[in-house]
Amino acid sequence: MSGETLVRNLARGIPLAQAHGGSMRVGYLPDSFGHAAQMPQIYRQFGMRHAVVMRGVPRAIDRVAFEWVAPDGSTVLAAYLAGGYGQGVDLPTTGQALARRIRTILKAVEPFGPGSDVLVMNGNDHVSPQLGLTAAVAATGTHLDGVTVRLARLAEYLDRLPTSGWPRWAGELRASSRANVLMGTLSIRGRDKQAYFRAGLTLERLAEPLATLTGLPAQGFLREAWTYVLQNAAHDTACGSGIDAVSVEARGRSDAAQQLADAVVSRGLARVAAQAGGSDVDAERYEAVVWNPSPFTRAGLVELEVSGDHPHWTVETPDGRQAVQSLAVAQSNAQQSFELPAEDVHGLLGWLRERPILNQAVRAVDFQAAGAEVRVRVQLGRGATGIDLDQVSRTAESFATTPGVHRFQIQIEPLPVQRLLVPAGRVDGLGWSRLRLTPRAGPRGHAGVAVADERLENDRLAVQLESDGTITVQHRDMAYPGLHRLVDEGDAGDEYNFSPVDEAPLTQPERVGLAWTAEGGPLRGALERELIYRLPASLSPDRGRRSDTVIEVPVRQRVTLERAEARLDFTLELDNQAADHRLRVHFPIPFDVAWSHADTAYHVTRRPVIRAQLEEGASEWELPTYPMRSFVHLSDGRRGVTLVTDGLHEYEVLPGPPPVLALTLIRAVGWLSREDLRFRRGHAGPPLRTPGAQAFGSHRFQYSLSFHDGEWTPDAGWRLAEATLLPLQVAGIFGGAGDPRRGGASITLEPATIQLTACLPDGDGYLLRLLNAADQAHEARVRFKPTPSRVLRVTLDGAPLEPVTLEGDTARFDVRPWEIATLRVSPS
Repeated sequence: MSGETLVRNLARGIPLAQAHGGSMRVGYLPDSFGHAAQMPQIYRQFGMRHAVVMRGVPRAIDRVAFEWVAPDGSTVLAAYLAGGYGQGVDLPTTGQALARRIRTILKAVEPFGPGSDVLVMNGNDHVSPQLGLTAAVAATGTHLDGVTVRLARLAEYLDRLPTSGWPRWAGELRASSRANVLMGTLSIRGRDKQAYFRAGLTLERLAEPLATLTGLPAQGFLREAWTYVLQNAAHDTACGSGIDAVSVEARGRSDAAQQLADAVVSRGLARVAAQAGGSDVDAERYEAVVWNPSPFTRAGLVELEVSGDHPHWTVETPDGRQAVQSLAVAQSNAQQSFELPAEDVHGLLGWLRERPILNQAVRAVDFQAAGAEVRVRVQLGRGATGIDLDQVSRTAESFATTPGVHRFQIQIEPLPVQRLLVPAGRVDGLGWSRLRLTPRAGPRGHAGVAVADERLENDRLAVQLESDGTITVQHRDMAYPGLHRLVDEGDAGDEYNFSPVDEAPLTQPERVGLAWTAEGGPLRGALERELIYRLPASLSPDRGRRSDTVIEVPVRQRVTLERAEARLDFTLELDNQAADHRLRVHFPIPFDVAWSHADTAYHVTRRPVIRAQLEEGASEWELPTYPMRSFVHLSDGRRGVTLVTDGLHEYEVLPGPPPVLALTLIRAVGWLSREDLRFRRGHAGPPLRTPGAQAFGSHRFQYSLSFHDGEWTPDAGWRLAEATLLPLQVAGIFGGAGDPRRGGASITLEPATIQLTACLPDGDGYLLRLLNAADQAHEARVRFKPTPSRVLRVTLDGAPLEPVTLEGDTARFDVRPWEIATLRVSPS
């Protein structure tokens, strides 16, 4: 989940706890399947000095506590539950029996060097408070020489721990040394994770900023959407490790959050369009308003729908004129007609004015008198209404009051709808730009995308679709053969862990169809083709191999290349009817790779390229199937690739030669937990069947692969992912001929290491949350339009820190490496 979700959970939960008697200011993480590197910083900014963890702690930690250090240097003292978070569950309630149990617990914790106090957790999953324990504790005194047992709050134990002398650990916690991390949960119930990712991204980076910058009163919608997102943030729900009913409920909450966020986005964009203003109506030309959701200037392509079937269009942006690419022309529906009495003229006018509600634009209205009848020809198209309806109203009312006129005969002529791909030019950070579209040929500008047979090419990449289903890319002097190979293998595991079978993976399609041109350039080219795979229907009865029964699985593959981009966009669609398998896409890398870099909560985490390993004494193999939020990068220092995904969170780098970047698309299993897995001993949960986790049905995956030369920095990956996943937004399209211009409230962040993670309404102003995505300290510069009256730095929980000096329209302040900085901005 996102870092913002972690922050909003605490920001919402602590006040609620306070309202119900008080909150435990301890970062309690006993059962999460690994821990993000930035958790210590998040906790410290909420005023917490301690955390409690069990899973993910490496063998290097050999004490009952350790100092856990975040990438920015923030530190919490973490209590380590080496014996589990339920070692004191269901304690005996007689003094002598309880004393024996306490001695057993003390002996188990002895290797971890406890001090004078030892923590025993009296509880577990789904367990009520234990009755009779107070009296039993009081009776232990005569049975434990020199040991006092008492009931206490967790914070009391933590406050008694020494403040120094503990081992230190920096970064994420994801080792399986003494407790299972259950890493297979990253890819189970993938459609739920995709929906959750998209709802959160829309809410955080579109809905909240639009409400903030336009003044849209949407706090109720935003709060309700966040309620659904936070309800899905519980670790078993977010990870998909539950029964099918939980999955159904979680998907419903994600869909509800998406619907609410979309409603705010729609209304916010309408306000942006209104702020951009319109010119006099024009029946031939169009104005479009484009909004940039990023806090840095961006250019890009947007799709627009207009009326007509003109062979050529030109767009005029504040940067100049460019040609437009026509994507498709949809012919109109058949003409319709109806009749109204002259005295019902207001019915005609009302009908005309309600067309925009149905996404129809009145492009022309002609009146022709014919005796007692007035024939009215109405042309309907797309976009906003392109003529002056007030003038139409006056003309209609004049005819209605003309002696001898008894009726209106209305003829409706729908116009063809043309879908255009339009270069938007440069748009300021969180600002808008107004474009003008004219039906005429325009200059081509940059070298475009050439599409021929099974090949795409621009001035950065040459892409060849191969007959074996893979793709070869040439980036400058480096060839990347064998990209995008689908690899399917049997999975005898459960929702928690992958478990392979003794059978080679399937790597070849049964048939590869010829590619066809979906988009012919020059701004964007796309090829599509269908590949047929024959997959075993399930596992054999003994679950040791895959079944002999096979099914055909058609896969539609779309490969897209834009002008002047070194990025390939992939869309994959398939209908999965196979059970018990894992489907991944492989990208062989033609250079040595020692590390991967993937984005996590407020961080880009570096991980070694290793093979699966089992530590001595561990019950779970440590698989290098790692989590990412939205991107992973591989490089040898001279060239590299970045994979950006839309809601796909599990990757692995298979050691070479050549190294292979593997992205998990589907992991399909039918059990919550089993005890016969290859990579884990014993159960991880109740042995319940979960047919919904077999992922049957339609799937759609979107991801992109970018290529680069030279040095790579984390901020480059961060901004690449943002530009890929958050395209420029079309705020509105009108019939008009206004001059192109930029405008609106805008926020620009510099240098490129400074990332935006939140922009949300806060009282009469707003909060702006930033991240310095770098291993070095920087001076952050935030340029505002309009200039605010006051900027104050606050902690994540809103506690004031210090005012930020404004130099003209720019706020400047220093940030540590990987520091999360929150600004409270008061408008002028």
